Order: sequence, then C-alpha cells, then structure tokens
Amino acid sequence: MIISAAGDLPLSYFPVLTQPVKPDKDVNRKFLLKCETLVKKDEEIILQGDINKASDIVFEYKQKKSANKYSVLFSANREDLVRYTSLYDGQLDIYPVDSLEFKPIDFVVDDSCLWVVFTSKRAVDFFLEKINVRFFCSKKIAAVGSKTAEKLNKYGFKMDYVPDEFYGASLIEFLKDKENVLVVAPEKYNKSFDELKNVKIVPVYENVISKNIDYYRYDDRWFDFGLFSSPSAFWHIKEALKSFDFAKRIKKIIAIGKTTKNYIESCGFNAEMPDKATIKDMFEYIKKV
Repeated sequence: MIISAAGDLPLSYFPVLTQPVKPDKDVNRKFLLKCETLVKKDEEIILQGDINKASDIVFEYKQKKSANKYSVLFSANREDLVRYTSLYDGQLDIYPVDSLEFKPIDFVVDDSCLWVVFTSKRAVDFFLEKINVRFFCSKKIAAVGSKTAEKLNKYGFKMDYVPDEFYGASLIEFLKDKENVLVVAPEKYNKSFDELKNVKIVPVYENVISKNIDYYRYDDRWFDFGLFSSPSAFWHIKEALKSFDFAKRIKKIIAIGKTTKNYIESCGFNAEMPDKATIKDMFEYIKKV
C-alpha cells in the first residue's frame, strides 16, 4: 500500500500506522512519529510526501497554509514529540527528532525510608511497575516539577512537597534535615544528591539513543529555534551525526531548564530557557520572541 501525506497536514489528522512503514525521502518527518515501526526496505506500507504521485490513500489539507512560521528543531522522546507537535504544528514549522528512549533498570529498595522523592514522571512509571502501592504506607512523597506531581496524582498519590522552582537545588535544600530519604531517579541524576548522607539514590531507568534517530535528519536545513528537552536530547543528535553541525544551523537554542542549558553551553553554544522547565513553556517562550 502507498500512502501520500501533504506536508502541511496537521499531525493530529494523520492516523497511527501499526504495520511496518518505509518512508520516502520527501515525506514530512513529523508523520513518522505516528509510525510504530520504520523500515528501510519495502514492506506493507510506503509513505510518501508528494501527493501528486500515484498512491492508494492521500491525506490532504484544504485550509490555507499560514505564512512566515518559525522553523523549529524539536528534540525529545517520541511520546512528547507527538503530543507537542500536534499542539503547535499549526503555529510553527516543526522538525521533530526522535532522539531518546527510556529503558528500565533493575533495582531494589529499602522499605525503611520515610520520604520517597521522584525526580521525573518516568521515574514514577518505572518505579510503580515493580513496587506495590503498599510500599508507600506511612511515607511522605515529594516530586520535582508539576508534571511529576501530576503523574503521581493520576496514580492516586497526594504530594507532601513540590518545590516552587523546577530544579533540584530547591529540593536538595529541603531534604537536608529530613530523615531516611529515597530518591527515585534516572541513571544520570543530579550528583548534588550524593552530598546528602541521609539520601539513598535508586536509579530505575536510563536514557538511550532512539533506534529511529537516523530517520530524522535535516542535514541542509537552518532553523530559527532549537528546542531540547534534556541534555540527552542535544547530545544524542551529536552522537548520531558525529558532529555538532546541526547546532551551528540553529539561530537560537532553547533549553528546558538549567541542567540542559548548562550542558549545551559546556558544548560551546549559547542557550536560553523559559521560567518554568516544561516543554509547553519552551514553545510558549519562542512564540513571545
């Protein structure tokens, strides 16, 4: 089967394709986010961007295309790429990069802890996949950031502490005088936690380079903005391309927060960030520029 999709079609109008898909070089890469399996050889579906070519199904967009939209390189995991590209691709010309995936790590926990601290929403998911909710009896819960707190709320937990700022420094200051703290985190966590003798770190997942990153190459394109959801979202593109050439083609780099900003600047590039460390706030930040 051959499917054609017009480049200005909003991502939310494009269906999820569960069969293996071979994308043509002319297809808008945002549609690949809706393809569960990408392949390089002809399989059940060929996806092309030229709607004038012969095809079995054509997805067209009849509304007038907005002019003078900012071009935005957006690097994150697939889940966030789908969500925020669908929200903003009518206002911005978004070029997504599926740059990172999350894999679980085996872990054990000590039931004697009095505080359980989650540093990300994915830490919540990976922890609760293996730990029964009874583990939380008589324990206090803290979360870094509103998204982590929202995730815990969905599981039915109430927060005993959420720092006003979105960064680890506020949480570390709060935990200094707390007794027996368990911090649930990714493999690469804020090393400032190691300075606290009352804290035990339990890594429950790791960030790895997405297996699909090579499908999201924009070798000759320049961008008005580059949005990066983590240090890995920046570094993984460099690893895949074997250079920082992509960053040199971005007029203004936006980092989600201090840790990502500091990492990007350590690589020799200037970066800005919104007041709050969320992907939504990165998009709203560039709309105000």
